[in-house]
Amino acid sequence: MIANAPVHLQHRGLVSLALVRQLLSSTIETESHWIKDLSDREFAAEFTRIAHAKSFMLRWQADPDFRAQVSTDPAQAVARYNLQVDPEEIKPFWAPEFLEPLRASGKLPILAQRCQDFIQASEERICTDRIDTSHNRQYQAWRSRQIERLSGQVSQFIAQGVMHAPLSFELSKGCSVGCWFCSVSAPTLNDIFLYTPENARLWQDILQLLKNVLGTAAASGFCYWATDPLDNPHYEQFLCDFHAILGVFPQTTTAQSLKDIARTKSLLKLALEKGGKLNRFSILSLKMFDRVSAAFTPEELAFVGLVLQNQEAGMVKANAGRMRDRNEHQAAKSNTAVDTSLPTTNACVSGFLFNLVDRNVKLISPCPASELWPHGYRVYAEGTFTTVAELTDFLDRAIETHMPLTLRSSDLLRFRSDLKYEEFEDGFHVSTRFLTLKFRNEAYLKQLGQMILQGDKTVAQITSLFNILGVNEVTTLAALNLMFAKGIFED
Repeated sequence: MIANAPVHLQHRGLVSLALVRQLLSSTIETESHWIKDLSDREFAAEFTRIAHAKSFMLRWQADPDFRAQVSTDPAQAVARYNLQVDPEEIKPFWAPEFLEPLRASGKLPILAQRCQDFIQASEERICTDRIDTSHNRQYQAWRSRQIERLSGQVSQFIAQGVMHAPLSFELSKGCSVGCWFCSVSAPTLNDIFLYTPENARLWQDILQLLKNVLGTAAASGFCYWATDPLDNPHYEQFLCDFHAILGVFPQTTTAQSLKDIARTKSLLKLALEKGGKLNRFSILSLKMFDRVSAAFTPEELAFVGLVLQNQEAGMVKANAGRMRDRNEHQAAKSNTAVDTSLPTTNACVSGFLFNLVDRNVKLISPCPASELWPHGYRVYAEGTFTTVAELTDFLDRAIETHMPLTLRSSDLLRFRSDLKYEEFEDGFHVSTRFLTLKFRNEAYLKQLGQMILQGDKTVAQITSLFNILGVNEVTTLAALNLMFAKGIFED
């Protein structure tokens, strides 16, 4: 109920403020919280302040002229863009030297604190909770190994930003946008998986199959990859099926928010009505940022993340795909070497990638972009299907082959090629520049490390040799499976 809220506030957002409050409150466990406790009128006013504070910060990140004006005349800067926020109330966010002392003292300005509360309440916890409660323990264990592996291959900052989603669907073949920095080198749009009766049945059957195979984990998927989702004129219908079968309205990221503004607003509204609290717009230029800011109110963008790809924002592009080709071309032109000191990836799926146009499916996981894997993800298995029965066979084989819960006796063990091995009297270390894993404090671990380093023995051969040396099979297998869980073996 928002009958007492100012009328203009009810019409500047996509949905009622009652629904906004309901969506935010659903993630708050405490009985008392300002989001729950404020009157309707107070909540409406606070929502507007937070939405405008968010718009202020996005403008601050995207636009160097705005940053300069805020430093000299903050009141004029916000007036220029009709932002209803006092910059002093959120100064810790745009003047970082104020943030840590205030946070340490617990005395953040009330608006700054409430902005943080809003962000926390509106976050989509789309992977961990659903995957951890999935009945598919094999997928959970495999995904965990991919997370462990990647944490030693890229910086902590990059690794923590990778969600390792279980599923991604391409509902078209190629992309109409053609971003120069595309990390997956999306080809030009040439075909679309339309929502025909036949395709709709196949889509619904695939979703039901994935629900059966992956359980709750399947709900953490999304419907784009080397595509822009809004290239598909029936995209919303596919999302509604996803929601009906898997119980979640998937997140959208698009670079075409301005192509059909009415459609974009309808999609954002539909997402909120179905409980989807996060969508993203890719911002390709400062001019595009200005147009988005003019077309959408801060309230309409409250649950939208703007991915600031414009050059003024200074976002570092992943050295993968088209960006990798560009860097190599420029390096060759200037007779210099590409800086590879910071391995990168933009890939975010540890699971199955589908293209519904080609009926193609791959089992993939993020890795540093390289000559072998130029798009920043590796492919473990790939196949095609024309029926759900054929897809079922592929999924079963991929899980059986690549997702064992523990090592198998026939597995040939060798350390990953990117790991540095260091030996000690009571064990060994393996490390990269980002991570060191220690396996020490037992004399037999030194010999175990030596055997794995040779890379020519199976699990059965290693346990047999250690049994002769007086280390029982259970002890050896426990050590090997601990290493396996940490993702240090080549697979």
